[in-house]
Amino acid sequence: MKKILTVMLAALMALSVCSAAFALNENEARIVLGADLTDEQKQQAIEYFGVTDGTVPVLTVTNRDERQYFEGKLPDEKLGHVALSSIYMVGRPEGSGLHIETFNINYVTAEMYENALISAGITDAQIKIWAPRPLSGTAALTGIYKAYEDMTGRILDAAAKDLGIEELIATGELAEYLGSEDALNIIRDLKKILDETKNMSDEDVMTRIHEIAAEYNATLTDEQSKQVFTLARMFEGLSPEEIQQRLVNMANAAKKAQSFGETVQSIITSIGEFFKTIGDFFADIWNRWFGGNEN
Repeated sequence: MKKILTVMLAALMALSVCSAAFALNENEARIVLGADLTDEQKQQAIEYFGVTDGTVPVLTVTNRDERQYFEGKLPDEKLGHVALSSIYMVGRPEGSGLHIETFNINYVTAEMYENALISAGITDAQIKIWAPRPLSGTAALTGIYKAYEDMTGRILDAAAKDLGIEELIATGELAEYLGSEDALNIIRDLKKILDETKNMSDEDVMTRIHEIAAEYNATLTDEQSKQVFTLARMFEGLSPEEIQQRLVNMANAAKKAQSFGETVQSIITSIGEFFKTIGDFFADIWNRWFGGNEN
């Protein structure tokens, strides 16, 4: 019994360490500049970020970095061959969520960045994204990843990065077709039914995706449906702890935006069901090992 309890406690401690390992230190900051900016543009970016004392470490993101994540997933004209969009990121107190503002970004909205970063496991930060002229802003997400890893001293899980990228792409593609608000709503509604879709056949998941789209008077193309389907299956690959954390982050984001009602209620219900599942799991272990059998 002592050995089993020790293992269980060690597992819980490991979860706590993992959840805290990527926390940002409050007020710690990084600037990540596009590698192809001119000196004048770099100065313009830093002025927009409001950093004047030169104490914030400056990193660089290249088009090669950007293509590492996006190549083959977005049209080449959106990726281009230079890296210009830049970011400023500063840690905020735990529970404060993400606060994102953009300048000259015409493909990715602040809300799309926020949802993609929450899916990647990044929260509690103020982020400013700047470009010298209207640009897609895909390099900026790569820059945020780079800043986050440099600030925490840890490498984000590759699957978490890919999940954030895939969500950004799927939402962006839908936004061009439906508008950003409907695109965000479809992806958010999909997240709320992951406990259903993980037990569905591919065909049934596709049907459910089309039903969600129809609620917003939208008809998805085959390619759009495949993108959303791929995203759903990627979310289902998360562990229960990761799903629960993302639900909490979604609830915080909804609260910040004053988006209460059914969305928050559904998330709260999902969190309650998560804890009930964990409780049933440990109760089952206890009964099997110690219930009704002195040995």
